[in-house]
Amino acid sequence: MKHRRLSQNFKLPNYLSEKQRKDIILAIKKGTPIIISGNQGSTGKTTLANILKENDITAYEEWECLEIELKNKLD
Repeated sequence: MKHRRLSQNFKLPNYLSEKQRKDIILAIKKGTPIIISGNQGSTGKTTLANILKENDITAYEEWECLEIELKNKLD
């Protein structure tokens, strides 16, 4: 994973909680991809994804991803 520094102009939306902001910043610094989920409707998911993507940060809305669930233990 690629570690990165944030530009001084980078700004997250005001509607995020302090914890969400800290989690996002940590993920960015570590190079961890971000998956954005939430209720249907105008909650800011697409806006946040676009802000992150415009800053070359790997981010996806949940609907853009394929989730594979593995339940059976391997022998």
